[in-house]
Amino acid sequence: MSQIIEHDILGNVSVSLTVVLYNNKIKSVRKLINNILATTKSFHGVTLFLVNNSPENTCLQKFLQEQSLQDKHVILLTADKNSGFGAGNNLVLPFLNSDYHFVINPDIVIPNNAQIVNMISYLHVHPEVGLLSPLIKFPDGTIQHLLKKNSTVFDMVLRFTGLPIFKKRQQSFVNLPGGYEKIHHADNVPGSFMVFRSSVFKSIQGFDEKYFLYMEDCDITRTVNTISDVVFYPGAFVYHEWQRGNRKSLRGIVTMLKSMDIYFNKWGWKLF
Repeated sequence: MSQIIEHDILGNVSVSLTVVLYNNKIKSVRKLINNILATTKSFHGVTLFLVNNSPENTCLQKFLQEQSLQDKHVILLTADKNSGFGAGNNLVLPFLNSDYHFVINPDIVIPNNAQIVNMISYLHVHPEVGLLSPLIKFPDGTIQHLLKKNSTVFDMVLRFTGLPIFKKRQQSFVNLPGGYEKIHHADNVPGSFMVFRSSVFKSIQGFDEKYFLYMEDCDITRTVNTISDVVFYPGAFVYHEWQRGNRKSLRGIVTMLKSMDIYFNKWGWKLF
């Protein structure tokens, strides 16, 4: 059965992938492009959208233009200005005609083709699922606990401050213990690696562009869950060099607080 499904996917299914870039190092971007194209080359149709959210970076822009000219699978989209992660990802909407669409952070590494095939295989036989989140690991192989419950103000304050209090509550919020061992419905999946059914991504018009950065993944997960189903799928994994940028600068903290305000105004101010 699995061989039939895999053959069907590899022969007939098209995939698209978007990476939003902002002043990334050319060496890292080249490595990322090679990794994505190598792990998706067996699919019938592959389109890699590279979105440059830093148009003033002429060196990066020139490199991306060269990549798009050298490989027919690579399409460069250049933003007029940096309007945020969600807006950058939404630039692909007019060009999206794939079966499945990946949203990928620049610091993701896909181990091999089998991981992509496993994700698409699951979606292929579960048409009720509109968004899939695989297991995400640190480069050393340990699991990143990024799978969360729907946010409350109390939970966000606990995570934002990093205080070592209400430990059971904090563990439960990130689906511990046991939440990373089996397939299950998900309320809130990380934006570092998301696999959408393209028809669902288009029907919701992508990300809510009111968010510049942070919590747009929480928001889009809830939106997909209103029309489809979101699942956590540990049958496949990717590596992610995760950094908590919102704690590193005053600007990042302010951006995070603004996103929290947008989120709770939209979905309701649930305190606990």
